[in-house]
Amino acid sequence: NNQHLGMVTQWEDRFHEGNRAHTYLGPVDHPEAVGKATLEIADVTYPNFVQIAKGFGIGGRQVRSKKEFPDAIREMIEYEGAFLLEAVCPYQEHVLPMIPGGKTVRDIIIE
Repeated sequence: NNQHLGMVTQWEDRFHEGNRAHTYLGPVDHPEAVGKATLEIADVTYPNFVQIAKGFGIGGRQVRSKKEFPDAIREMIEYEGAFLLEAVCPYQEHVLPMIPGGKTVRDIIIE
């Protein structure tokens, strides 16, 4: 969960100078809403997917750092039933490689 429509945000960053077109999914009063984050990961995530999971009787946990993963994965494996493990990551992380629109594999972006 990066609080954004990840691939669309990536295109905005790479090809449209970071201008946002309603791709932020978190609280609108946060600077992330206009691509001006002051933190790598927002303090508050929206919606609260763990609470939604629990509302459906599903176990859930949110992790915000690599060091939290071992315990969270153990909890998920030991849980009796479905379990949602939400991994929060910075929206600045891009998914690579990618092929720009109208291009071919020869134009792939790898960094």
